[in-house]
Amino acid sequence: MSIPPLPEGLANTDLTRTANALHSISIHLLRRARAADKESGLSPERLSLLSVLTYAGPLNVTRLSELESVSLPAISRIVSALEARGLVKRTRSREDARTVIINATAKGRRIMEKGRCRRLEIIADELSHLSRKDQQQLSRISDILENLGR
Repeated sequence: MSIPPLPEGLANTDLTRTANALHSISIHLLRRARAADKESGLSPERLSLLSVLTYAGPLNVTRLSELESVSLPAISRIVSALEARGLVKRTRSREDARTVIINATAKGRRIMEKGRCRRLEIIADELSHLSRKDQQQLSRISDILENLGR
């Protein structure tokens, strides 16, 4: 895998070169790990929404639409498809009965965890080919990146 050159107009600095490398490497690594998603039998859109509900918790349709950058009708269709498979459940909000809350079911959470487990196995296998020193260095880097994400 080669890392593409910096886009025109972007300053050529250590930080932009590092950002470019992280961006490219992350995309390639996740593409390889995404092979595990096919085992779920769900489309990428359905998996993404189920992931949000599994890890962020119950949300209303409007918030799901915002998080997924998808129209309300599209979110409603995805929710209906997931509900038909028993992966999500709609309930009325206790605070406002007009608001519908979507929640991942236990079955939906199991599918997400199984897929996540498989993705992590794929990535761990990729990392296993690195030297012990490089693995330790990546562990330290992941701590730094975790702080960046906060």
